[in-house]
Amino acid sequence: MKKNIFIAILASLAFAWSCDKIESNNGFYDEFAGVYVENEEGTPVADKSQRAFLEKYTGVRCVNCPTADEAIAAQMAAYGDRLVAISIHDSGAFTRPFDGNPDFRTDDGNTLSVFYGVAAGGSYPTSIINRSLVGSTPELIDPTQGANISAKVDAILAQTPKVAIEVASSTSNGTTKITTNIEFLQDVDNELTLTLLIIEDNITATQMMPDGTKDNNYVHGHVLRDVITDVWGTVIDSDRRAGTCNKTSVRYTVSPAWVNANCKIVAFISNAATREVLNVAECHLH
Repeated sequence: MKKNIFIAILASLAFAWSCDKIESNNGFYDEFAGVYVENEEGTPVADKSQRAFLEKYTGVRCVNCPTADEAIAAQMAAYGDRLVAISIHDSGAFTRPFDGNPDFRTDDGNTLSVFYGVAAGGSYPTSIINRSLVGSTPELIDPTQGANISAKVDAILAQTPKVAIEVASSTSNGTTKITTNIEFLQDVDNELTLTLLIIEDNITATQMMPDGTKDNNYVHGHVLRDVITDVWGTVIDSDRRAGTCNKTSVRYTVSPAWVNANCKIVAFISNAATREVLNVAECHLH
């Protein structure tokens, strides 16, 4: 989905304020094409857990990607809701759908793949957890090995969280309202952004397998369907002092091509300059 950049969002190459708010219905403001946003003072977050966010770059024509799916599924079972994962399909050769199959490719996924060097490297599957950096270089890992995932996740979960986040959704008359509540647990000096996206589980589509065969009944999970905000998020309007709470409400129209019962909303907070993720939460689409 092509987004119109409006107030309090990141441009892809620079972070700057855009034009003034245009008020829409019920106090909401049109920040993105078809997406309405409202910001206000929030309330304390009940669950202040530190969580980890895993992004897997994958493809239906990638023979090693099912091995990564198994490794990630095992780690998600072990960590429970403290590990949030999504699957991203860019526009490379490995992601081209088979005839008669759904197309998992997205413009947002391609933007991310190019930015993190996955598309140029051509190595699939590849993952990045919390968009971590080694120096200024993205820390990409091989997700086919569970030990690679757990080592990074353990280190993240051992950190004292700087921010807590929770997200909820409700749908009425075809419009979904997504509400995120953010609580600053420590003073944060850097400008932060909030990113919202939607993923879908339980999609049956053909997948190349490690033995070179095709599984026409392969079940794909946590597939990125759309980044609801700008791909790099919206700037969080807050003084970022410990104890400050911020609430953001977004109105969004879910594509009729997706199965709502299989969809989840993922919300995460990032450092606006480095794009590293501070914390993440998800909820089922209701």
